Amino acid sequence: MRKFDQFHDEYLRGLLIESTTVHVFLSTEDGKKFDIEVRGVLSLKLDGFREGNIIYEVLVREPEEITLQDMMNFYEFRDAANAIKKLEETRKKDLVILEINPSYGATCIILAASVELLPRHETTDHGVISAGK
Repeated sequence: MRKFDQFHDEYLRGLLIESTTVHVFLSTEDGKKFDIEVRGVLSLKLDGFREGNIIYEVLVREPEEITLQDMMNFYEFRDAANAIKKLEETRKKDLVILEINPSYGATCIILAASVELLPRHETTDHGVISAGK
């Protein structure tokens, strides 16, 4: 598991979804902006998005850390048999999970092929679902 400790008590600002790529925009109290680029997205769940969105933790979970409960949540399976099959497929494809847990506001969890943290330099956020600055 990779943790991005530098984002504890910082802000989830928005998402930009472009086909199977999702850009998750984060910022720090001192104004630094970051883009977590998530490629090969298969499933995304975002809940509780509101102004503020203070981050508790940002994690990337590796294939062996993905659980049966994750599959139940992503795909809303009602029985474990289908979730077990999907979990096996997920691990074989070396997929990862980006998980953003809040102190306040949005919870975000994304199942994808890759996750990369990048500094953000663009001056506009056209098409971004955003809360706050």
